[in-house]
Amino acid sequence: MKTNSTVRRMRGTVEAETSVETVVCPKCGQRFAIRGDAAVQSAGLMEKQAAWVQDQLVWDHIQERKHHGTMELPDLLCAAGV
Repeated sequence: MKTNSTVRRMRGTVEAETSVETVVCPKCGQRFAIRGDAAVQSAGLMEKQAAWVQDQLVWDHIQERKHHGTMELPDLLCAAGV
């Protein structure tokens, strides 16, 4: 089963209420909300998604580019063992 999870830059507190997980960029402090079907996602999958997002955010700083406003998460179900 494929998850349709996305990541969006958070601009307010309303978005935090609809997100499954929140990731903060370690370099600049911008917050990003991982959104998806909470019923489908396990704790292990959420951890893998958060780690993937943090890697992308760090890579953005290494490449000296701005963070994307929205990102689609890759299918990490197989990697999470779900």
